[in-house]
Amino acid sequence: MKKIKTTLFAVGAMLIMWACSNEDNLHDIFVGREWELALITEGETRTSPEGKEYVMTFRESTFTLTTPSGAKIQGNWQADGNSHSFVCSNINTSGNINSDAIASRMLYILQNATHYNGDTNWLQIIVQSGNIYMQFHNK
Repeated sequence: MKKIKTTLFAVGAMLIMWACSNEDNLHDIFVGREWELALITEGETRTSPEGKEYVMTFRESTFTLTTPSGAKIQGNWQADGNSHSFVCSNINTSGNINSDAIASRMLYILQNATHYNGDTNWLQIIVQSGNIYMQFHNK
């Protein structure tokens, strides 16, 4: 009986600790992951890459977004697991981003991002209004 009570207490304590923690594990969501663009939403308009691969890779504090043409967007990122805030800084581009409408919109979203939403399977990077975001799935 004592063993059952101890086990129940341990399970209960773990559940309470899990329920009290609303903070995302940023390392699991971002670091070392490759995310493939699924869509960009701007109000009622949704744009998908239609078979083209736009891949965003996160490292400890940096990101690289590669377009189908090989053009890149790179910079630093910072997020908070409690508030879900997300900002990018020191953004630079290489290749011809401006000739790719999807890459241009992605650059705009990264420059103006304020929040993220998601987990290890899907990720949204959101502009403050909430009406503009890009959504990725884990590659």
